[in-house]
Parts: sequence; structure tokens; C-alpha cells
Amino acid sequence: MTETLYEITKDLIILNNLDEVDSTNGQEGNDKLEQLQQALDNLNMKFIDKVCNIVKFVKNLEAHRDALAAEAKRLAERKRSFDSRIDWLKKYVKNAMEVTQSNKIKYAFFTIYVAPSQPSVEVRNIDEVEEEFLKVKKEVDKTKIMEQVKSTGVIPSGVEIVQGTHLVIR
Repeated sequence: MTETLYEITKDLIILNNLDEVDSTNGQEGNDKLEQLQQALDNLNMKFIDKVCNIVKFVKNLEAHRDALAAEAKRLAERKRSFDSRIDWLKKYVKNAMEVTQSNKIKYAFFTIYVAPSQPSVEVRNIDEVEEEFLKVKKEVDKTKIMEQVKSTGVIPSGVEIVQGTHLVIR
């Protein structure tokens, strides 16, 4: 049975935290020290192998993800092409029905007619619109805050600068 990364990590932590073996016992102390070093080396090799295998699996998953993203992009472009064709054909039929003043066409599978749309608002000049009809969205400019912190060292109130970590695989 293979050990999990969790188990290997736990064993490594335990071995790394062991108190130093008393080397004053002569050969017996040296033997224990060698055994401890060998166990540590073994666990380090298992740890490295396990981490490398996990990263290989991550790389494999990333390749699958990228292939799916490329396929999704291709399908989205194909969908846009169909949507464009559908819109053009609908406008073509609508225009033809309006020009010929055809109110309604009944067919075995569907009925076709030109209906009035819901009224909509078109803004011609936003500066002339009254305040009560405007929406204001509050948004924090995080880039500007980081620039200020880097240049002056002053952190504005209401924010906190957080330094995290991330895994790098090259």
C-alpha cells in the first residue's frame, strides 16, 4: 500500500522534530543517528516522488482543461455564427411580412406574426438625465491603493494589505 502525501508529511514532521540523538554513547549513538538519517532520507525521497507525481497529475488536468477551453471557444464561435444567421433570417422574414402587410401566417407546426415589442428607454444624452434616474456604483480602485502603498507606505483606512502565498510549477 502506498502512503499518502499527508502521511509522508506527518512522518517527516515527526522525524524533523525529534530531539537530537545523544551521540555521546559512542557507536550505539552513531548507529541511531545513521538510522534516523536514513529514515529521514527515505521519507524525503517518498515525499519528493509523491509531490512530483501529484504535479504530473496537475499538468495532465491542465492539458485537459486547456483542450476543453479550446473546444468550448470553437463551439462558442460556431454558436455565434448560428445566432447571427438566425437573427438575420428572422429580420428578413419580419421585414418581408411588414412590407407585404401580412398580419399572421398559420402553419401546421407554428404561427408567425409580427407583434409589438415592450417599450424601451433609449438614452440620447446622459448629461441631461435627472439625478434621480442615475445609478451610482461604488467601487474600490485596488490598483490605485497598491500604488499609493508602494510609493508612500501609507495604507488608507478601511483596507488591509494581505500577503499570501501560491504554488509555482515551471
